[in-house]
Amino acid sequence: MLDPVKLETLRAVTQHRSFSAAAAALNLTQPAVSRQIAALERQLGTHLVRRLRGRVDATPAGELLLRHATVALDRLALAEAQVRSLVTAHGNVVRLGSFFSALVHLSAEAGAILGDTHSGLRIADDLVDRAEAYAKVGRGDIDLALVFTHRFTSTPAPDGVRVRRLFDDPLRVLVPAGHPAAGRTAVDLADLRDDVWIRAHDGALARLLDLALADRGLHPPLLLAGHGEEPVEVQALVAAGRGITLSYDLTVVVSEHDLRLISIIGAPAGRTVSVAVPDGPLTPPVRATLDALIEVGRRRGAAVRP
Repeated sequence: MLDPVKLETLRAVTQHRSFSAAAAALNLTQPAVSRQIAALERQLGTHLVRRLRGRVDATPAGELLLRHATVALDRLALAEAQVRSLVTAHGNVVRLGSFFSALVHLSAEAGAILGDTHSGLRIADDLVDRAEAYAKVGRGDIDLALVFTHRFTSTPAPDGVRVRRLFDDPLRVLVPAGHPAAGRTAVDLADLRDDVWIRAHDGALARLLDLALADRGLHPPLLLAGHGEEPVEVQALVAAGRGITLSYDLTVVVSEHDLRLISIIGAPAGRTVSVAVPDGPLTPPVRATLDALIEVGRRRGAAVRP
């Protein structure tokens, strides 16, 4: 049977590409790291690492072993975290990973529900992206994570992590409160051909905006601002009357007195908000928090305008 301690050492050596750096990260001496790698190589009868030009790389055998070792080590870390959770229940603190607008809105909404049903329970928020959320849930570093997926998503949930859908977050047109279309419930993008459109430099919303405008054959003037999946800077510019943009319902964090969300006729697909849950038993506090998030999703889904 392979020793997980030695496997962790092998992972550290290949991640840091150095025996000395791995030793520092593991709080070991360099000779101790070398002995552990040598013992693994003797056990398996092959070289697992090679030294090239001042760095250490995995051999093909080492890469194969690491793929299996990473899964096994992450599952062991999750098992340890879950056992500790069963013993201590985190002191009624649930660690919740969230993307930005979920942290602003959904975590607070779940906390309000828990305040009525589990007054001693507290949510500790951790701002993470989707890939980091899956990894942390899989290792047991956090208990649950709110994530979103859309047509550009390419990060599947790893083994040991289940994803439960909460609600669909539709795509809208975001306009300033004084815009001529602000009083309408729905609009065709072709009706907004004369507006300046504010587009993030990168991210899924930027790509969706490009596709939506191209689908209508529109080539309006663009104002570039903001970065990433939820460019809040764009909302401030819309509120200031500099232009209009596309936004998800949940993403709006600037005062709604200054902004209006309008449904899109023939809208592109929005995104799905879900909760990532580890396999295995959940402690009562984590179960209660999951139930609260499911209730938040039910309310959000019921409130979505067609």
